[in-house]
Amino acid sequence: MSVLDIYTLVPVLLFTSTAYSAHHFLISHLIKSGGLALLQAQCPPNPGPYNIQYIGFGPIDSLLCLLITFFQSNFDPETFIFNANFMASWSTLIALTFVEAVRSRRSTVLAFPVILGLFYQTQGAGVIFPLFWLALILSGHTRMERVAARIDQANAEATLFAVLIGFAVPSALLLILQDPVVTALWQFFPIWMWAAQIGHLFFRPSSRFYTSGYWTVQATFALTFTLSAISHIAAICTTRENLALLKRLYVPPILPLDPEMADLQLITRAFLQWDSIFTFGSSLVGTLWFATNVKQAALVALWNAIATVAVGPGAAVSGVLIWREWRLNGVSDVTKKKR
Repeated sequence: MSVLDIYTLVPVLLFTSTAYSAHHFLISHLIKSGGLALLQAQCPPNPGPYNIQYIGFGPIDSLLCLLITFFQSNFDPETFIFNANFMASWSTLIALTFVEAVRSRRSTVLAFPVILGLFYQTQGAGVIFPLFWLALILSGHTRMERVAARIDQANAEATLFAVLIGFAVPSALLLILQDPVVTALWQFFPIWMWAAQIGHLFFRPSSRFYTSGYWTVQATFALTFTLSAISHIAAICTTRENLALLKRLYVPPILPLDPEMADLQLITRAFLQWDSIFTFGSSLVGTLWFATNVKQAALVALWNAIATVAVGPGAAVSGVLIWREWRLNGVSDVTKKKR
């Protein structure tokens, strides 16, 4: 077997099995614990507090009712810090999907982050992101040359604007207001990001702002690093004297919860815990493919292990992305020439 075959086979086996496992722990556990039945009992054709007309189209309103019931049931003062930490850390991966889509020679597979977003919003990020990393690796995005990886200033600014206006602001409103209508609007944040990106490009198009957007891309990942790190440190500081609470918030049950004893809040929290583990676990492993040799892979793995504990998995991934962007723009080559 050639090196190329191994390079293809390993990620295929690794990330497809991760996605399958995520589906088991997310969807199967949701069903076996009775969570899906509890959600359906509050949505059409059954009465429920969130069984209202959102857009006037039955199937979408029914889906929105399930999603809103899921999120609203998880809003609680005790779980707020966990939800905020997960949301802030998630910004890294959301930004990555939009950054990869605007590279000058990006793969068609990665060109539509809004479609990807609708998938992980309905199927679970823990199921979809392992497949995203598989597409990233097999499409050659982890081995791009400087010219192919280039992002112009207009697209870099539009992507940063999309992250801020399309994701960060709606997510903050979701956590602060905890209103069902806001929760419903938040479900479409991939579309809001796309709209913000297109709107920004209308006023600052690539035809006029075509210089390198390197520093703006770095600012985007620096922002996601900061958001993730602050939320992680805040979560640890808040729960450092209550290990039982820390475990309850971050450690999911291995087996499905007992349908006769678990309520919807416990079930949805377990879902989000597993969702976080598979989303960030696959992402931390996926960053190893940015390394070009064994030494770099070892250093990336060491960074991921230390940074995940110190500043959180979202910040750990952001740190690797900042380093990767530095390499993609030939900074390391310039340094070598000066030496």
